[in-house]
Amino acid sequence: MKPRRILPYYHPSTVIFVDDNERFLDSFTLLLSERLAVRCFSSTSAALSFINDNAARPPLDKRCVSFLGAQHRPGGTLRLDLALVEQEISNPDRFSDISVVVVDYDMPEMSGLDFCQAINSRRVKKVLLTGVGDEKVAVRAFNDGLIDRFLTKNDPQIQAKINQTIDDLQRRHFEDISSLIQSTLEMKSPEFLLEDEFIFLFQSLIQQYDIVEYYYVEDPNGFLMVSHQGELYRLIVVTESQADEQIFSVRKYNPPQEVINSLKSHRSIIWLCEQPDENDESGSFDWNEYVHKAHTFQGSKPWLYTLVENPPADIEYSEGESSYSAHLKAIDQQG
Repeated sequence: MKPRRILPYYHPSTVIFVDDNERFLDSFTLLLSERLAVRCFSSTSAALSFINDNAARPPLDKRCVSFLGAQHRPGGTLRLDLALVEQEISNPDRFSDISVVVVDYDMPEMSGLDFCQAINSRRVKKVLLTGVGDEKVAVRAFNDGLIDRFLTKNDPQIQAKINQTIDDLQRRHFEDISSLIQSTLEMKSPEFLLEDEFIFLFQSLIQQYDIVEYYYVEDPNGFLMVSHQGELYRLIVVTESQADEQIFSVRKYNPPQEVINSLKSHRSIIWLCEQPDENDESGSFDWNEYVHKAHTFQGSKPWLYTLVENPPADIEYSEGESSYSAHLKAIDQQG
C-alpha cells in the first residue's frame, strides 16, 4: 500500500461536539482519545458563534502564500514565505483551529443539517450523528456534499468509528488548508519528500519520538518537529553530493581533522547554525555541537539524514507553555 504523502505542516487541532443533550455529550466524550482537544456545546447558537468567530482568523496558507502580479491573470506567480511556516510553532492559537465538527441531527433549536449549512468555513469537516430512522436523510446530505461523514449513535462500533473518522477528517482538513502551500512547494521541493522510503522513515520517527506537529523548513532541507510534551527536533536530509559540499564549506574555518574525516566517510552531517570565526585559533569553538551522526536510507538515490534534539531555533517558543500537552491541560482546567 502506497503511503500517504507528507504534508508541508501539521499540528493538532480542535474538534467541536454539538448536542442539546448534555448527558449524552458527557458520556460520548468518554469514548474519545485522551489526546483530542474537544469543545462541547449544548446550544447551537453558542456553538455557531464560536466556530464562525474562529473561522474569521486567516489560515496559514493565506499568510505565507502571496501573489506577485495579478492573481487571476496569466503571468501571475506565487511567492511562498517558508519562514512563516516554521514560525507557526510560536502561534499560541494554532491548536484552537477547528478542523472537525460533530453534530447531532435531531435538535430543537436547529437541526444538524441547518447547523452545518450555517458554518462559514468550507474547510471545517462535518460529521452528522443520527438515529436509525435518519439514515436516508444523512445519505442524501452526504451525497449533496453538505456533510463529510455520518454515524449512527447506537452503532456498537461507535467508539472505534468516531475516533477513526475524526483522525481521517483532521488529515483531510490539513490537506485542504495546505494545498496551496503544497503545490507551490512542489515546484522546488527536494526529491526525498516524494520518496516512499522517506515517508516510511518519517512515520517511524513520528511514532518513536511521539511527534504531534511538524513544519517543513529549508537551509538545510528537512522538518522542524515537536513532540506531545513540547521537545523540539530538527530533521535534516541531504544527498551524498550535498554532504560532500559541506566539507568545502567548513574547510575555511580550519575544523579538526576528525571532523573532516567523519564528513568524508558520510558518518556525520554538519549543521553550522552559527558561524565560527574564520581561522579560529583559540579552539573555543566546540565542533561537536554542530556535527551529528548520519543515517542513510535508499530511495531513487542514497540519502543521508540526522535528527538533532533540542536544536537552536530562531522563534519564540516555550516548551512548558507552548506544547500540545500544556494546551490539553488548559482545556481540562477550563472544564
